[in-house]
Amino acid sequence: MQLAALRPRARAPAAAPFRQNTLLVALIIVFPVIGLEQFLHTTPLELQRQPLYEGLHWLSDSLLALPLAALAVWAGNWLATRLGIGGSHVSDVFTRACLIALMLAVLLVPGEALHEQVDQLTHTHVSLGFHSHGAGNPGTTTSGLLAFTASVRHGLTDGLEGQAVGLPLAFVALLGARTRRRSSARKREVSV
Repeated sequence: MQLAALRPRARAPAAAPFRQNTLLVALIIVFPVIGLEQFLHTTPLELQRQPLYEGLHWLSDSLLALPLAALAVWAGNWLATRLGIGGSHVSDVFTRACLIALMLAVLLVPGEALHEQVDQLTHTHVSLGFHSHGAGNPGTTTSGLLAFTASVRHGLTDGLEGQAVGLPLAFVALLGARTRRRSSARKREVSV
């Protein structure tokens, strides 16, 4: 009798509205997540001295991370569907949001390495020695296993910290997609 509880749930057909809103959910998540990281990596003095530069840096970093966020939303929804997690219950929607947040945290690890490379090419703050995210800090090793491990740890830490805002926003965005789907389904039923 207990084996029945271990069987995966039947696949729910509620995955379609989540897939249709991949880019919207990614946009809702990525700007606040990257904004939080920007805030954590920027001193108040830097924000006061160069608010426009820091705002543009936040915008460019968010746009750089947007494909990773879209991939995280798609992969989280795909995994939820494969696991039989629908969208008919709020707990299902929260589970989807958790999977998306976890995917984004993991995808921000290689994103951090990409970010460092782009920053070295495009931003003066690396050469000026302020607002660096890891590898560009003076006195740190820039090659080898130690540098790789530090980069992975830094990226994972940033990714997990970002989910303080990413998870609730993903949950709200997915609830919104679910509500829109239900209201459009009701409108169709009334018109028939």
